[in-house]
Amino acid sequence: YNKEKILVVVKGILKISLKKKYFLLKEFDALNFFSDEYKIECKEDTVAYLVSAKNSTVYDKDSIFFNFKNDIEPKDLWGGQCISRIYAGENLNLVMFDLKPEFKFNDKGHSNEQITWVIEGEMDFYANKIEKKLNQFNAVDIGKNHEHGGVSNGALGFDAFYPKREEKKYNQNI
Repeated sequence: YNKEKILVVVKGILKISLKKKYFLLKEFDALNFFSDEYKIECKEDTVAYLVSAKNSTVYDKDSIFFNFKNDIEPKDLWGGQCISRIYAGENLNLVMFDLKPEFKFNDKGHSNEQITWVIEGEMDFYANKIEKKLNQFNAVDIGKNHEHGGVSNGALGFDAFYPKREEKKYNQNI
């Protein structure tokens, strides 16, 4: 309750009702909302993710509806090997990434908690000396200041950051 939430659909159709409004979300549609009065209905076989901020200072703000592929410009953050579409909410970032095969990356860590999940493809991933293969059946929670990285076998997925990343490259208007 009283937290910022981002709902993103990667397959299927969802209807979400917020007080007296409703939104129909299809592939790569997302809704950033703050209301605690909501109802979600699946209109067909659907895969969706709901991410919530740990804490929130904003409780009464209009919802923001967008599509990751149509409304957010792609950014090349890693020399053409990772194309990202970044949404910056009030307290959260949600980043859709498309990693090319053979792309190797290493992040020394940052002050944000991060959750990473893959919706297509896979990658060999490590975080804080733990190694695993990320695919559509699992995810990883990366703690603050934990070194992490891996090798992509071609992967499409999402990173959620809390608190949101403040670096300029992580702020993008839709």
